[in-house]
Amino acid sequence: MSKLNSDLSDNTIHGSIPYQIGYLFQLITLSLRQNLLTGEIPPSFGRLSSLQVLSLRSNQLSGEIPRELGDLSQLRSLPENGLSGTLPPELGKLSNLQELWLTSNNLRGDLPKDYENLKNLTTFEISGNNLSGPIPRFIAKWVNLYSLFVTDLQTKGLSFPESANLSSILSLTLRNCSITGSIPPYIANWNQLRFLDLSFNNLTGGIPSTFKNLFLYQMDLAYNQFRFPEPETHKNLPHNNSRINLTFPEEIVRKYCPDGQKKSQYNYNLHINAGGDKHYIEGICCNGHFYGDSMADSSKFVQKVTCGAAVTGASLYDEARLCPNSLKYYGFCLRNGNYNISLYFSEIVFTNNDDYSSSAKRVFDIYIQRELRLKDFNIKEMARHSNNVTIQSFEASVREHLLEIELFWAGKGSLYAPPSFHGPLTSAISVTPTTVQNFEVNRPGRLSKIGIVAIVLGAVLALILFLALMSRLGWIGDRELRDANSSTRLDWPTRVRICHGIVKGLKYLHEDNPSRKIVHRNIKPSNILLDGNLNAKVSDLGLAKLYDEENPYKFIQEKGTVVYMAPEYAMRKAITEKVDAIVLHSKGRLSELVDKQMPNEHVVMKQAKIILELAMRCVDQSPTLRPTMSEVLSELERISN
Repeated sequence: MSKLNSDLSDNTIHGSIPYQIGYLFQLITLSLRQNLLTGEIPPSFGRLSSLQVLSLRSNQLSGEIPRELGDLSQLRSLPENGLSGTLPPELGKLSNLQELWLTSNNLRGDLPKDYENLKNLTTFEISGNNLSGPIPRFIAKWVNLYSLFVTDLQTKGLSFPESANLSSILSLTLRNCSITGSIPPYIANWNQLRFLDLSFNNLTGGIPSTFKNLFLYQMDLAYNQFRFPEPETHKNLPHNNSRINLTFPEEIVRKYCPDGQKKSQYNYNLHINAGGDKHYIEGICCNGHFYGDSMADSSKFVQKVTCGAAVTGASLYDEARLCPNSLKYYGFCLRNGNYNISLYFSEIVFTNNDDYSSSAKRVFDIYIQRELRLKDFNIKEMARHSNNVTIQSFEASVREHLLEIELFWAGKGSLYAPPSFHGPLTSAISVTPTTVQNFEVNRPGRLSKIGIVAIVLGAVLALILFLALMSRLGWIGDRELRDANSSTRLDWPTRVRICHGIVKGLKYLHEDNPSRKIVHRNIKPSNILLDGNLNAKVSDLGLAKLYDEENPYKFIQEKGTVVYMAPEYAMRKAITEKVDAIVLHSKGRLSELVDKQMPNEHVVMKQAKIILELAMRCVDQSPTLRPTMSEVLSELERISN
């Protein structure tokens, strides 16, 4: 009977694997990778005496690995499934086995001692499981190893063996394995080594001087316990153009929040558009490389929504920040207290049905203040589909003016599924105080009652003089407002010009005054006046206040009626000049904001769409995600031109 080869990969096959396959005794190759198979691996596979290659990668299989597989001559791939239980010792009988891939499962326990017989292994990858116990010493005797990939062992400290002869190894990853001690100099004798990842361990000492002889493409030693002066950090590095990560969090903190920081300079919130152009690069730490595309550069760390896909909700999710291993955000110099932390997610990478990436999984852990808050978080599973949005909220305390948010890839999820961009991904981060009472306004000293009265009167007088000046300049008031004929027909360019005038007036209040910002607090249609040329004027500053960055909560406790409120008032959060932006969509539905009498022309409808989207940004629940008046003005000017 002739030998059989069966390649059924990438066929979106559902259901369980039929046990009858175990009777195809002449089967040499069986590839069922990248399908939607569920259930257990049939023990009958142990009867496939002629089978040389078995690939079940990227399915949704569960259950334990059948010990009957120890009767096969070759077992190549079982990664990216939901396999559980312990590793069967019977696999140690496969002395001819060359590749064993068991990544991203739920396997537990130790590596059986029987695996010492697997001396012909060229590839051993077992990351992203729940294994415990030390890395066995016998791995050092696998002299044919080409790739060793072990991560996230739940074990106590262990050190490198005294000697190891892995002269053929190209890629060595021992990440987050609780390794202690120093880096052994003999690693530099492995001339074929090009990728080295020893990050997230407890290594001490420095970089061996022998490392200068290595020719590495990438080396990651971040998040260990190294202690040496800055010049020595680079003294023993390989003298080629390798990409090297030597992150030291303590140095980052000292740089951006130095000792002696004034109390008035501490922040009370943090808002980041993770994938956008405006982000705080200084507060981001990203390490690692993509194992399926190890030469991908940092340009891949910002991903855009797939062409043809549309995220439900907002343009905020059109781009996201991606990182292979660990993505950390630091909030420097925050005021001590309790905070609400919101993390915004949407899976915009694993979305394509054509390359089956839509069936891929992105799994990572969420740490806040170095405490595990969410284990094995799966964006698509939580949002129920690609391109859907999920927001995860947490509370955390800041005690030493530093907030640390880490999204950590523990080796789980799809590793090699196209486009091979594993690791954590996020769209935005919002950090706000939990309550007003969390923070005290820091003042340099106490003032006498006379001093306080003098300051208040001076501020009121300054405000009156400033408003008088604005009136003389024609920005506010009723000069030349002889309120236009109510029957005047407003065409589309006039309406855009009116919006432009409103925003220009608010920009003057918010930004153009060199000394203090002014918040109007009562923007509404009746407070926008039009002169005879239909130019908009902002009027009625009866509720306007000088904005004090030191006390953003002072408006909350004031009495009076504010008809058009931003959510910050009701939620008792910090008040900024962004409360005036909320008026652009304070009531009604978006579809009703387009006048039915407007001509249904392409240019008009296109501009209307842009303005409506701009309005939606202005009413974002997070104040600092709303645009400033300068940004709104710039967008309106672009439309007008």
